[in-house]
Amino acid sequence: MTSLTKEFKNPIIFNPVDHVVYMDNGKPLDDSYVYKNPILNAQSYSLAAAAKQDDPLKVTEMFYNNGTEETNYSDLANDFYSGLDKAKEKSDRSLAAAIITSKEFTTLQDTVVLGTNEELIRTGILTQLFEDVATTTLTGKYFTFANDLKYMTNLPESKSPEPTMGAVSTTTIEVPKHGGSVAITDRARQVINNGPDIFGRLVGQLQQKRALSESTIVRDAIEAIASTNNQTGVDFGVRSGSPPASTTNPIDTLIKIVDFFDATNGQWNGFVSNALPYYEYVNNDLVRGGTSNPINPVGTINESQGPFPLASGVTWFRDNLMTTLTEGYAFDKTKAGKNFRGPTRAYTVTDPDTETEKYVTKSHFACIIVDGTTIARVTGIQA
Repeated sequence: MTSLTKEFKNPIIFNPVDHVVYMDNGKPLDDSYVYKNPILNAQSYSLAAAAKQDDPLKVTEMFYNNGTEETNYSDLANDFYSGLDKAKEKSDRSLAAAIITSKEFTTLQDTVVLGTNEELIRTGILTQLFEDVATTTLTGKYFTFANDLKYMTNLPESKSPEPTMGAVSTTTIEVPKHGGSVAITDRARQVINNGPDIFGRLVGQLQQKRALSESTIVRDAIEAIASTNNQTGVDFGVRSGSPPASTTNPIDTLIKIVDFFDATNGQWNGFVSNALPYYEYVNNDLVRGGTSNPINPVGTINESQGPFPLASGVTWFRDNLMTTLTEGYAFDKTKAGKNFRGPTRAYTVTDPDTETEKYVTKSHFACIIVDGTTIARVTGIQA
């Protein structure tokens, strides 16, 4: 009798500290976990992809050999890239995944596909606001030092100054687990044989959904800050008169934000808001230099970043994932928050009983405001 035991295939784990993908032994991610059998330097691979490396065999240098035929990944990559036809014959589709319902079978079997409309999945850019802190352990402490050392003046003769200690506060860090999966049935694999690569498309969408989830986590951390740092702004876009002209001066708000950061242990170099306040700000008559100057064109700036006009050294992040149009957040990019990024796991589970193959990915990510004194909510910037 054939066993119907589930089989775990291709378990891998990404170490965020050294940027290497390893074979995963499935053990708990605690201090005793040992990373063995490296597969790929993911950082080098990503840089090569971004640079559109023309020589595919150069990519094999980013893989590792581990002493056995099964674990000599550099040799396997060399075989793959030097013989694409052979690679297609042996390609493992375990990473391709989809849940295909019987409702879809008829369309996919009988229809000649002439084209498709790809779904637009916005991923957000909010993870770019703060620095990443790579960690292989999922709990710990983060130190924030205060600038409170003292320098004594007018010391009496033969008197040595007493030492002062810089104060430090700690934030407890716990990096939670997140995940997603998609699956393909044996029947789906048999009948879907024309049209676009549905499997690969859905795997790509799963990664986009992960990016969106992480951006949402960052947004929630920002919007949960205490209201004690509220700074009252002005409506950048309000106009009146004939012809209509701006009636508010954004400089008053900028000066207020600068004064706030002058009294903290941080520096104002970041701002985040929905896209609409940015549109209204850059077309405020006082910002663009008067009503006689051309109006700034309206383009797609959602999920983008750029200079904050009239605020030197400040980057304005625009993302419609922010929940309100009327508020923005000024912050210190290096001190206010951190993205704690732990290991990422991925594997495929085959289940003969249900005749399915499921691709699973799990990641560990947390955004924590570690110094709430260096982030401020600016209210009333849009009506």
